[in-house]
Formats: sequence, C-alpha cells, structure tokens
Amino acid sequence: MNAHNRKERLIRLVREVGHAATVARRAQTSRSYLSQIMGSRGRRNIGDLLARRLEDAFNKPRGWMDTPDTDEENCESFPDFGSEFSMIPRLEVLASLGTGTAAPEEDNIKGYLAFKNVWLQKRRLNPRFLTVIDAIGDSMVPTINDGDVLLVDLRQKEPQDNRIFVLRLDNQLYAKRLHTRPNQEIEVQSDNPQTPPFPVALGRSQGVDIIGRVVWAGRDM
Repeated sequence: MNAHNRKERLIRLVREVGHAATVARRAQTSRSYLSQIMGSRGRRNIGDLLARRLEDAFNKPRGWMDTPDTDEENCESFPDFGSEFSMIPRLEVLASLGTGTAAPEEDNIKGYLAFKNVWLQKRRLNPRFLTVIDAIGDSMVPTINDGDVLLVDLRQKEPQDNRIFVLRLDNQLYAKRLHTRPNQEIEVQSDNPQTPPFPVALGRSQGVDIIGRVVWAGRDM
C-alpha cells in the first residue's frame, strides 16, 4: 500500500503546486523521474529517502507520504528528540572503498542517527539533504576504515580538489578522493597507496554521477 499511497500523495503535491518541475526542484530530484513514477503503473516507486524529502520540502508531517490521500489524521510518528537534534536517515547502501558496491534502484532507510543541530549549523549542513551510509573495504585507509559510518551531503555534487565524494560509476558506488583536472576531468584517488588512481571525464563518460560529499566519518572530512 505504501507505493500506492506515495504515488497518490505525489500527484496531489503536483496538483497543489501546479507543476511537476517545481515539486522536483524543491525535492532535489529530476522532473523526468517524478513523471516516470506517476506514469509507471507500479514499475517505478518512491523510495524512503525521496518520500522524506518531499515531506520536508512541503512542510508535511513525517509519514504523510505513506498515509492514504483521504486520511489526514493517521500520519506515522517520527522519533522526536527535540530541537537539539536532527535525525539523519541511514540507508541500506554501502559505499565501497575498493572495487565498488552495486547501487540499488531504491533508497531504503534502515534507521536514523541523531546529530546535534549546533554541530550541523557550525558546518553549514542542512539536515534535509544529509544521509548516512556505511563504508566497506580498505582502499581509503587510513582516512576511512572498513565499517565506518559516512555522513554525506547530497547537495555538494560539484567536484572539489582533494575532497572525498561518493560516486556512482557504472552503477557501482565508491567513496573516493577527487583531484580536479582541466576540461572537467577528475582523478579518482584512494588514500591507500596500494590502490592506483584512475581518471574520469565528467560530462563525457556515461554512467558517472557524483552523489554527494563525505563530510564526516567519525571525524570532520
């Protein structure tokens, strides 16, 4: 039922706002993706992360996307830790530090981690656009270790020299350090010297996406 409810809620938001492009922009996703969901007859669904973004973007209570469109009263409760903390979703996604981990089609939330709002504000991080994923592998040792929890800022998609980003390369996820080069080229580097770097041409290489920047892995990045 969640898939049906979410689709109906999405259609309602588009009707209220007037344009799917406006809904997509405020939820930090693409208009074409929302159009595919609304016209997919169940083949494309709204993942948990996108559902939560839509709720936040339009000031809806947590769980609003999962309730029937005719029922405004039974919204799912969300853990309330007061204004001192923000609850950041932890996804069923692994960022490989080695050979890559397959990226799932849907985002699934397996829990939440609490971060102090004061801590986030000092780093100019908006909790609406943060997510937590787990790292696997040893190619980023000693900076990131196997099993570390990574806080990722999904708004930071422009490569910055010597910063660590989560990348999707040919549907594989990596957490790697980027070095910018001329003509939109980047060098993807591992901090473990035993793993060689490799070049990527942004804009000319299909299947390459920057998901977001790793801003914390048990320490500031």
